[in-house]
Amino acid sequence: MISNLILTSSNVLFPLLTFPYVTHILSNDSYGRISFIDAFTNYFLVFATIGIPFYGVREIAKVKNDPQKYSKLVIELAGFQFFLSVLFSIIFLVIQYYIPAVHSNFTLVKIACITIISSSFSVEWFFQGTENFGYITSRSLFTKVLNVASIFLFVKSANDYNIYYLISALTILTNACWNFIYFMKKYYKPFKGTLVIKPHFKPLLILFSINVSVSIYTVLDTIILGLFTSPATVSLYTVPLKLVKMFWTVVGSIGIVLIPRIANLFVMEDKEAITQLIKKSSNIIFLLTIPFAGFCLAFPREILFVISGEKYLNAVETLRILSVVPLVIGFCNVLGSQFLMPIGQEKKILHATIIGLIISLSLNFVLIPYLKNIGAAIACIAAETSVCIYIYFSARKRTHIILDKSLLILIAVSLFLSLSSGLLLQSILHPLAVLIVAASVYIASFLLLQSVVFKNEFIASLLDLKKIKLKTA
Repeated sequence: MISNLILTSSNVLFPLLTFPYVTHILSNDSYGRISFIDAFTNYFLVFATIGIPFYGVREIAKVKNDPQKYSKLVIELAGFQFFLSVLFSIIFLVIQYYIPAVHSNFTLVKIACITIISSSFSVEWFFQGTENFGYITSRSLFTKVLNVASIFLFVKSANDYNIYYLISALTILTNACWNFIYFMKKYYKPFKGTLVIKPHFKPLLILFSINVSVSIYTVLDTIILGLFTSPATVSLYTVPLKLVKMFWTVVGSIGIVLIPRIANLFVMEDKEAITQLIKKSSNIIFLLTIPFAGFCLAFPREILFVISGEKYLNAVETLRILSVVPLVIGFCNVLGSQFLMPIGQEKKILHATIIGLIISLSLNFVLIPYLKNIGAAIACIAAETSVCIYIYFSARKRTHIILDKSLLILIAVSLFLSLSSGLLLQSILHPLAVLIVAASVYIASFLLLQSVVFKNEFIASLLDLKKIKLKTA
């Protein structure tokens, strides 16, 4: 968990270093073009990966002590994904002849194909399934440093958006090559028997259906917005969405460490341990996402000004609407990806995503022509909330869900003091100073209230570094 927390923190820190720079250098039109093509890329990645990342983690966890079995499994799944990646890259190259908005960005399309094909060799799910998070973290930090340095060195003008997108694609390619070579040198063992995909097909089909449903309401919103509006309008949605996704990524990545653990506990029928893991994971989600939502609701103008400058201040209301997305998705992932999926209840997740798909598509087509980026944001939060509600009731039938009320009150009181102080100083301080003061008040009040009033057990365990060191030793 500590290794993955470092990794997920870097997923916020490094984009925060480059995101303000990129949004200042690139024009609204250039950034909108990247966001539009990237939405197509993510959509084709869903088809190319066909659910392998989640399926691979679970299946590797089952055979991680048998080198021949996991070697065979990795080659089968990676080979199948490579075939699909090539197929959908070809389709991506062909559709540009039929969609003018894609054809006008053909250079970006060719770069996107590098991302799609190289992803098949990433095999990140193997290292997650074997709980080798230390390796994932160290490798990821190195490639992120290269990515940041390359952006600052080579992206210098508004016309460098192709270079910026190429740097992102080459970073993914470097990660993939590094992972696969490391796996082949250190973990791969020759195995007997022929490669077969048939045994994996049925569970992959369910996960694929889930991913397709999710992608429709998390990726197609940008595509629909691009088709109905202009690249500049797309950027007014994707810039705040990008900021939200930074925390979205952190929230999702932290919980991935629990998937193989809960799968093993389910086999051992240790329901109490599963309940406690869900409670702890939920606490981490609340600890990260509730303050984030509060700051985005109270200080959207300050955040956008610091991150992207004055040209994205028209996206203030979009950021407010999207502010609770990490909280909703984070809690949904705890009950869905971290609980229902490891215990074999993928169909419940599929049902939830179909509901989200219907709500998202309906609202996007109805709202975007009139409300544009605001409409896309409303559709996004409505879809995610509906999915979370269904997942919650499905999980509650199979386990006891405990919410730490003491922690929630502690966060709420600290946040109230923090936001109040920031709002009082809003008219006299620089936007960055407002955020720094508000954040400082939150941390100080949180720690003071914890030590004097609440003495929450979960927070006390996190702060007890000596105990953590003894356990890890």
